[in-house]
Amino acid sequence: MYQLNWFQTKKEEERIDIFYHEMTPVLRQIAAVVKNEKPVLTGITEDEKELLDIEEIYYFDTVDRRTFAYTRDKTYQVSLTISALEEKLSDFGFIRINKANLVNIYQIKKIKPESNMRISAILRNDEKLQINRSYKRSFEEYLKRVRKAL
Repeated sequence: MYQLNWFQTKKEEERIDIFYHEMTPVLRQIAAVVKNEKPVLTGITEDEKELLDIEEIYYFDTVDRRTFAYTRDKTYQVSLTISALEEKLSDFGFIRINKANLVNIYQIKKIKPESNMRISAILRNDEKLQINRSYKRSFEEYLKRVRKAL
């Protein structure tokens, strides 16, 4: 059994102890929120820059060597590559599903089997993304780890 502690040493004494057998993506998210370490991304639309809440991002897509973040109704260009985003956000519900896409599993409404051993992810905004065969196993394992932790 392992233990994760967080203390605040100012006037008010706060303490959070989390006991766990295995550090899971969900526990990493909780620890990041408690420690105020949630990743912050900057998105660009036309001539404006905005701070993006990663929970509102449905997926990332790479087109012509540029990476875009998609929310319910907006598209933002981000400066990081899809690989860098995958590394930075894997503990926050994001998993690679094909060469160009990284999806937020918390924005998936349903998963639908397709031909050729592929599956589709239908998002909450009704967009459909293909999960390629080579990413299918890691996607399913990631979902199992997250489900197990919940």
